Amino acid sequence: MASIKKRPILNADAHVLERARLVPEDLLRINAANKDAVNAMRATSASARHPKGGAGAQATPTGNTGGKSIELVLEGGKVKQVLPRTHYNSNVCFIDWFNFTVHEDTFQILSGAVTDSEIIFAVSMACESIFGFGITSKREKGANFYRASYVLGENYGLVCYGGQRNTVLVSLSGEGCAAARGGWERRMYDFLNSAQSPKITRIDLTHDDIEGALFRPESLIESYDQGSFNCGGRNPDIELRGNWRNPNGKGRSVYIGNRSNGKFFRGYEKGKQLGDADSPWMRLEVEFKSVDRVIPFDILKYPQEYFAAAYPLLRNFSADIQRIDTVRKTVQVSYERTKKWLKRQCGAALNLMLNVEGDAESVLALIKREGKLPKGVLPPSFRHVDSSLHHSPLEHMPLVLSFVNQGV
Repeated sequence: MASIKKRPILNADAHVLERARLVPEDLLRINAANKDAVNAMRATSASARHPKGGAGAQATPTGNTGGKSIELVLEGGKVKQVLPRTHYNSNVCFIDWFNFTVHEDTFQILSGAVTDSEIIFAVSMACESIFGFGITSKREKGANFYRASYVLGENYGLVCYGGQRNTVLVSLSGEGCAAARGGWERRMYDFLNSAQSPKITRIDLTHDDIEGALFRPESLIESYDQGSFNCGGRNPDIELRGNWRNPNGKGRSVYIGNRSNGKFFRGYEKGKQLGDADSPWMRLEVEFKSVDRVIPFDILKYPQEYFAAAYPLLRNFSADIQRIDTVRKTVQVSYERTKKWLKRQCGAALNLMLNVEGDAESVLALIKREGKLPKGVLPPSFRHVDSSLHHSPLEHMPLVLSFVNQGV
């Protein structure tokens, strides 16, 4: 009896797989659209350089930039500043929050999805190919002004859909960024460059001074007074939170700027926030939003260059930081916090049980919960996520979904 050959499994990211299906007419259309976009950008740049009429001339700041050069683009009928960057070699930061939107047509082109359910399946498939996890469940109500919302991974973020000009919002939390499969930033960059109407709406860049060697809450205030957060205009707002007069081990924070604007700084005692009253760990975060500026996709590849350009304070140090160091330290602090909590809350009860049962093994056998670990002790990882929603069979789904479900 002749053997039946099995269909080969395709191990490819969803957006890469779909590019192979483009026909010559698609390429002509894409090239024409790119040409129009380039011409529009050149026209906007020209109007910004020559202040004789035009939106660029009217919107170009002059008095609050300190004479620095800024790049302007036209987006949605509004002139916005392109987020500046500066050459920087050191790995001084990592991405700790990421939001983006794309038009739903992205997933119709990607997989032929038509109905809302098919689009959500296609979104889940794309997220899994990029991050290593997809959508795992639907929430009871919407979020971020979208009608419906879905859980990404093990509460690693949200997918929002319904309304909002037919866009899909994907929000990846700090824990989600840490849990994502290595290299997700480059895969995200490739996806956005192939998507319809892509836009980064928020990104947080973080530096952890785990030993507190470079920064303290007091030093951030001194830097502010010295103008190290002044980017050519007036000093931004500053807000102090926590017990500054009598520090109590719960942590202090320095907020600089306005959260509703496109750039906001947070500096706080991260170790103390996690529960270690003696920890010197300081965290510095710069939050960028697309409120009054455009966030280039290059920030996914060169976050340190945008981090260093955010404030004068951040241009003058080169202490490298790797996310794995932060994850390891978080687990360590969480474990120490768990031990202290157990002794404080349950020490007396454990001592009573030891006297009754006679030995520690008998006590552990009575109280331990198999398969359960305290939150924070288990490092976040895409490997711990249950099966994503798009692995469930859905009638009338395009053939490409079944291919990717086998290979991803």
